[in-house]
Amino acid sequence: MTNRRAFTLLELIVSIAVGGIIALLAYASAGAGFDTRDALARHRATTETALRARSLLADALRHASDEADAGAAAFQLLDASDARGLPADQLTFLTRGIAPPLGASSLWSVTVAPSATGFVVRAIPSAGDGVVTATLPGVRGFDVQVMTLADRSWSTAWRSAGQLPAAVQLTFYDATGALAGAPLVVRLGLEAVP
Repeated sequence: MTNRRAFTLLELIVSIAVGGIIALLAYASAGAGFDTRDALARHRATTETALRARSLLADALRHASDEADAGAAAFQLLDASDARGLPADQLTFLTRGIAPPLGASSLWSVTVAPSATGFVVRAIPSAGDGVVTATLPGVRGFDVQVMTLADRSWSTAWRSAGQLPAAVQLTFYDATGALAGAPLVVRLGLEAVP
């Protein structure tokens, strides 16, 4: 037998194939990691957007105002359903929010309703310019219940245009009709409570 100092062609082909398989596994693993990172970033951005919209809405409702002009409603609730049977209520009210962007300013008219892109909160100042809009993506249905001042019971209708309810419960639904997060329950007129 003779001493060999080189690789055979078969050994070279096997080592290249094993190296290629390891490189493919490393590439697939890195790609999965990048995909996961991107999915988490999208989820975080959507969640943060939803939290900001819910916070804006809660602040606006907590500081709802009954300072409507004569003949105008301070709080209006339209109880409706869409073609698929999802609740599609619409709520319009006046507010003097405390936190920015609605805070420490003039009266704002806020309208909340579901849309094709999600649940939309839209605030328009009574004096000045600058519309504030926030969207809860993925929300396709919206159900509102209000608590009456007299008997503290929940109702889907509010008939008193010049008076505010004691509390409001907002329930959000996704396109399938499943709950889209926990219901938001807000007690109104908190600044008047001792």
